[in-house]
Amino acid sequence: MTVPQGAARTTVYHDLSPSPEQESRLSDSATDRPAAEGKRPFTWRRFLGKAIPIVFYVLLAVFLVLYVRSVDWGQLAGLDWQWSWVVVATLISLGFRYWGVGIWFYLLRRLGATGLKGSGVTLTYVYAKSWMGRYIPGAATWIIGKVYFASKHGVSKARLGVSGLLEGALQIAATLALALVLLLIDPRTHELDPWLIVLMIAAFVGCVVCLIPRVFVFLIGIALKILRRKPLEADVRPNLGTVLGGAGLYVAGAVLSGTAYYFITLAVYPSLEITDAAFVIGAASMASAISMLAVFAPGGLGVREGVQALLLAIVMPAPIALVVVVVTRVWSLAVDGLFLLCAAVPTWFRRNRPTDDPAAVEGGVPAA
Repeated sequence: MTVPQGAARTTVYHDLSPSPEQESRLSDSATDRPAAEGKRPFTWRRFLGKAIPIVFYVLLAVFLVLYVRSVDWGQLAGLDWQWSWVVVATLISLGFRYWGVGIWFYLLRRLGATGLKGSGVTLTYVYAKSWMGRYIPGAATWIIGKVYFASKHGVSKARLGVSGLLEGALQIAATLALALVLLLIDPRTHELDPWLIVLMIAAFVGCVVCLIPRVFVFLIGIALKILRRKPLEADVRPNLGTVLGGAGLYVAGAVLSGTAYYFITLAVYPSLEITDAAFVIGAASMASAISMLAVFAPGGLGVREGVQALLLAIVMPAPIALVVVVVTRVWSLAVDGLFLLCAAVPTWFRRNRPTDDPAAVEGGVPAA
């Protein structure tokens, strides 16, 4: 359309303000921009990632101090140690802890975990740190520690959780089984209250029932529903072969652990007969299993000692049995500390290795 010459021109104004849709897109694009270098936005995930290890170590330090303070050090005064037996017991007990690492790897592989090859040093240290978590009240600390720390190195959280629960149940069942066999074949245990024997057998039967794969998966499913989590994937569920293999390994581990307790007892009470070895191994195994069931006690404090004192008094004078109980408590803590140190030292020489970087193992198998 042409405007006649001399006519007034009409001024047209255009609204250049963005529409609501454009405003929404602009605001979205602004929030999607990465933060400036060195100014990462605050997130709860980052906060918890830093807070959880700090809380773990603080609680561990607090309960270790309480654990040490609870020791009656007066009973150790003037004790005539047989140091050769102390060394033998310590080496065997240290071997038992590394045996536990091997069982953990076995269960993870059976559950289909990847990212384990070449991570032995790093994950052994993870296991040793988590093992110390037993001194914090609540049996879950040991399992949660492994899930948290090992997942940082690319191992599946679901498989870590299932393997941790399976470990706990297998260890209790296998240790109880060995204890019952070694104690019940000894006629001296007939002096015990029959109800105590019944409770031991009931605890063993309960553990065995829980380890039936369908029952085990069903119980985990209930826990996941309560926590509002997704159900277990089919490839994460343990089969009967995994359960039986793990049980056999833990029975061997219980023999190893009980043998260490026999030698540390011999270091305090040299008059102990070799014929009493099976009874002492059974007593140590029973005390260990019962203390694991007592989830309210840090490191089984009080429970383990009570069961040990009750059973050892059958094969030695009661005052000596009480001294042995105190010695085994202190010695066990020292071996745990030695295990943590032995596991930590190799990691000092593996800094900046591919397996120490979670990104290097997130997608599969890390470099060896």
